[in-house]
Amino acid sequence: MFIASFRVSKKKLSLFAGMCLLPFGAIAQDLNPSKPIQPDFTPVIKQMIERSVLPGYTTLQISALAEEEIIQKLCLNPTTENLSKARQSYATLVSAWSAVEIFRLGPARKDNRQEKLFFWPDRKSIGLKQVRNLIVAEDQKALSPEKLQTKSVALQGLLALEYVLFGKGSEVLSTGELGSYRCQYGATISKAMALTARDISEDWSKPNGYADLMYNAGPDNPVYRSKGEVMQDFLRVASEMIQSVRDLKLHNSIKDEPGKSKPKRAPLWRSGMTIHAIKYNLNSVTNLMNTGGLGSFTPRYAKSIEFELKQTNRTLTKLEQRPEPWIELVKQEDAHQILSYILIPLEGAKNITTDLILAELGLSLGFNSLDGD
Repeated sequence: MFIASFRVSKKKLSLFAGMCLLPFGAIAQDLNPSKPIQPDFTPVIKQMIERSVLPGYTTLQISALAEEEIIQKLCLNPTTENLSKARQSYATLVSAWSAVEIFRLGPARKDNRQEKLFFWPDRKSIGLKQVRNLIVAEDQKALSPEKLQTKSVALQGLLALEYVLFGKGSEVLSTGELGSYRCQYGATISKAMALTARDISEDWSKPNGYADLMYNAGPDNPVYRSKGEVMQDFLRVASEMIQSVRDLKLHNSIKDEPGKSKPKRAPLWRSGMTIHAIKYNLNSVTNLMNTGGLGSFTPRYAKSIEFELKQTNRTLTKLEQRPEPWIELVKQEDAHQILSYILIPLEGAKNITTDLILAELGLSLGFNSLDGD
């Protein structure tokens, strides 16, 4: 009876022998049904590039060219009204940049293009000193967009243009001589930004460009060995955008107490567009999740991120409507409490992106370009 209880049919023996020939990972997958099976990421990769990345850089290029045209009119007719128009157009340019700041990968990292568009943080104000010195020196070579692109990254981006339009001495733009150097320099920065945005866009879309690298991920691909790695990169930049807003732009500026705040550590405080830009940064994450389709594989988590970021932006809008400039706002007790509070949902949104979505898709975040900042 004891021996008979261990009799096994030939069919069961054959099945057991077949399992022994399978790779351990395959057996583990069967024994661990909770382990995620990666879906086909290809359609979403294409959707993110075509609906989020490329339209964003097109908008940036158009906005920069529009700003150049308006500043040129200011140079020919330096009036308060024309300076006001140039500053209003600058707000549109800030919106366009803040919507693509998230895409810190591939073409944006080539030739320091990201820094050419947005040199920040400017530790020890090195870039600001370069801009001031250039205006004083009136370097004529810097009035060529192509030559300006070869100079220091601090001289040719959004923050250099902010100083031209809003910084010390900017009032001369409305009362000074026709075609002043400062005014021409501002127009040149705008054109240089348009050229850089064009270069990034072309490197994405050209034959065998960065988009094709993502579409054709595989063992022989120099950048992406799998479509999963492409998804990891998009999730990484989404996570880094939230982290940049939370840790670098907000917490590093407001600190733990109003009296210890460092408001000038946040970008775009001269133009009063710190909160405006942050809102567009956070909208870019939501756009990538929804319009781009990044959250389509994990709709529950995508809705959670959208909820956290929309709540944050509603709170920021209320602060933005207050009359105090950023450098005064963060020192006020009630405003500081509100800004400190929104660090919590931002941390939640970042954790969902970094941990929960990746885990559900069977992916890992890998290198974080903000580490060490």
